Amino acid sequence: MENLPAGFGLICGGFFLLITLAIGVGLVFFSIRSRKKAQASQNWPGTQGTVTVSTVRESSSTNDDGYTSTYYYPKVEYEYTVMGQPYTGKNISFGGATGYGNPSQVEPKLANYPVGAHVTVYYNPEKPSEAVLERKAGGSKFMMVVGIVLLVISLCIACVMLVGIIRNFL
Repeated sequence: MENLPAGFGLICGGFFLLITLAIGVGLVFFSIRSRKKAQASQNWPGTQGTVTVSTVRESSSTNDDGYTSTYYYPKVEYEYTVMGQPYTGKNISFGGATGYGNPSQVEPKLANYPVGAHVTVYYNPEKPSEAVLERKAGGSKFMMVVGIVLLVISLCIACVMLVGIIRNFL
């Protein structure tokens, strides 16, 4: 440790501070935005739509150790018409879709939206291509919690860095 440059700790700490801060702020912002949209959608008009796709979407990723993790998401698509203009939608609700570790966990969500089902589609009257089936912010609580945890970690990193800077100048 004695051979490391004096500013190495500050550079590494600053890097992690910026990363955790940026991701934390992004998640909190996205969560708040999703909640605001869900709140605004309470006044959106509804129109009848038809479900065209209702399936489980699989997403896999492999980490550096070669371990592959797979998550399953509901994939629902629907068609609807506003003032004679046809539209297609893919959003069940606002915010990110919740991923599950087992495809059978997605089935209860998909059971609400079988192919061919007639559903109420809530659309933004100012931008009819923006639509949802559920006027709520799905996943926003989780994003808010993770965002706040990352902001707290950022604060801790900043405090440690500040203490290090003060010690170097005293």
